[in-house]
Amino acid sequence: MLSSLKSIIPMFDSIRGTVAAIENDEWILETDWYGFRIKVTPFISSGKIEEQKKLFIRFYFREDGEFFYYGFEDPKERETFDLICGVKGIGHKTAFKILSRIHWKEFTDLIIAENVDYLSSRINLSSKTVKRLLLELKPRLDKVGFVTTDAPKVTKTWKEVKTALSGLGYTAGEVEGVLNILWQEDQALFDDTEILLKKALGKIGGLK
Repeated sequence: MLSSLKSIIPMFDSIRGTVAAIENDEWILETDWYGFRIKVTPFISSGKIEEQKKLFIRFYFREDGEFFYYGFEDPKERETFDLICGVKGIGHKTAFKILSRIHWKEFTDLIIAENVDYLSSRINLSSKTVKRLLLELKPRLDKVGFVTTDAPKVTKTWKEVKTALSGLGYTAGEVEGVLNILWQEDQALFDDTEILLKKALGKIGGLK
């Protein structure tokens, strides 16, 4: 059964086609010969019907005949997906769920920073599972050249906001995680304690 499926289902590195339909987390991408139902994350740039798109593909199928195409705009995102799939006990469905809950760049930054608590809250997996992800992925990310952006500077503003968030009951991991992400997004936020605290509360509040 497995070998026969391999012979009839086309497998590609990438697919370029026309967006024919958008259904929740799936796009129908039509080429000259096929119409592909492809799973995409919420972080993909907005697609419009009749728009031309190129997606980098990963294909999985099961013995019962169910198969999945996953599409990624960036080859690095697909590489991240592959690395997650390679972790013991993590299949392609869980890997896709992870990258649907957190942008792949943020995910790799948090793995490299070893921020277990914040990452666990972002991807809604147990600390035990996240520690396994970190243990297996960090050496691989280092090996294939994934690097974080500039390390954050612990300024007076940083310390004041950290103290305020800790006083509201957020854990050290959550606080450090959200401040790291905000630093990567816009370092100018760290010029003003009130603005930074407001932004941090808006972002971290979505985790509760």
